[in-house]
Amino acid sequence: MKNRALFNEYSKDILNSSIFAQCKTIYSHGSISIYDHSLAVAELSFSMVEQSRTVDKKCVVRAALLHDFFLYEWHIPGIRYLVHGWAHPAIAAKKAREFFAVSDKEYLCIKTHMWPWTLFHLPRSREAWIISLADKIVAFKETVLYRGKRRTLQDIASLR
Repeated sequence: MKNRALFNEYSKDILNSSIFAQCKTIYSHGSISIYDHSLAVAELSFSMVEQSRTVDKKCVVRAALLHDFFLYEWHIPGIRYLVHGWAHPAIAAKKAREFFAVSDKEYLCIKTHMWPWTLFHLPRSREAWIISLADKIVAFKETVLYRGKRRTLQDIASLR
């Protein structure tokens, strides 16, 4: 990522919020927190569009940071565990709108990031497609390359 200052400008209200900090205690893939995972997705997404003149970079950064902003532990066996993959994008989009000034485009990027898992919520913008792809790349690296290992933010940084 070449323009860290621009990334920081777009992300500062989210990264500096106490509610988003709660994502550090909720885990996504193995021992990767939602916070670390979302930051990795946002950085990868931004690096993919950094030189573009047609992609809304601010939307990409903010929606990528909030794509898994569901604020619950989903690994506990039960109904939430069974439907998490399908349900969490809509929950994250709703919570993002509740806590942050999320645009309609950002909301839709969050809501559609799990396609094709969420069959009827197809990404409809370049920004949404980029976030969906970046999420899959980061999740693959987190689950396959680091399976069973204790990971930290520094470990994730080495994946980028």
